[in-house]
Amino acid sequence: MLALALTLAVSILGPVVQTATDSPDARLASEFLQQVESYVALHRKMDATLSEVPEGGSPDQILQHQRSLEVLIRSVRRKAKAGDLFTRDVRAYFRRQIAKAITGPHGREIRDSIMEENPRNIRLAVYARYPDSIPYSTTPAPILLLLPTLPEELEYRFVGDRLVLLDIHAGTVVDYIDHALGG
Repeated sequence: MLALALTLAVSILGPVVQTATDSPDARLASEFLQQVESYVALHRKMDATLSEVPEGGSPDQILQHQRSLEVLIRSVRRKAKAGDLFTRDVRAYFRRQIAKAITGPHGREIRDSIMEENPRNIRLAVYARYPDSIPYSTTPAPILLLLPTLPEELEYRFVGDRLVLLDIHAGTVVDYIDHALGG
């Protein structure tokens, strides 16, 4: 399935190769990734203070670890707010990248795939827990190919028309972009 999605992405967008590291968009991607690395360093530092979940740990043990990590990170970043990682210029860059994927010849299919399993009407707040009862939507490969690659602790998700930067180990929203789909 992933291979098919990547093949579709390349057919839609062509090969994705960024060679102009001094372009404004490359600088914005680099700025964003520096902020991400700073956050991930904190995440890893806080995670290292917790007891590891034993191999084959129960769902309760996993949830307890996740909630403990959530509390630790929130306590250190208690003054965090929307836009800390997705700054104004970075948000504009992300919207341009997403627009490339959803305005092409297969844009309707990509947008439909986002909205198909997309939870809507969820109130988001930075460092708030992503609701346990709401499934995670997937981010289509054509969009992932255009966005900066994230470390394994973080993932991009769509909630309504917002792009969410989700800490999957802590189950929290790190930052988000409103109107990411151009709505």
